[in-house]
Amino acid sequence: MKVTFTFRHMDASDRAKVHTTDKLERLARFEDREMAIDVVFSTEKHEVSAEFKVNGDHGTFMVSETRNDLFEAIDVAIDKLDQVLSRDKAKRKHHKGNQGITPQDLT
Repeated sequence: MKVTFTFRHMDASDRAKVHTTDKLERLARFEDREMAIDVVFSTEKHEVSAEFKVNGDHGTFMVSETRNDLFEAIDVAIDKLDQVLSRDKAKRKHHKGNQGITPQDLT
């Protein structure tokens, strides 16, 4: 999993990078192929937004969250991203049992 960080209108924070990287570790269970995650932190007036864009072989997913606290925005956005990726993986999963398998494959 490749993660790139962009900070717009704010100073780069190692603490935010480490916190985000730790939280993104739980998304590794959805990684059956290489994923690239672009993380954009930006501030506007008194609110901070965290935007996550996941590019993979199964598509592109984008989640954004705006809050007063950066770390709260990160946590909520990653929870949303977890739900989106989980829903996508469930759609791709074969739920019908062994219907597509020939008898030779079973032995």
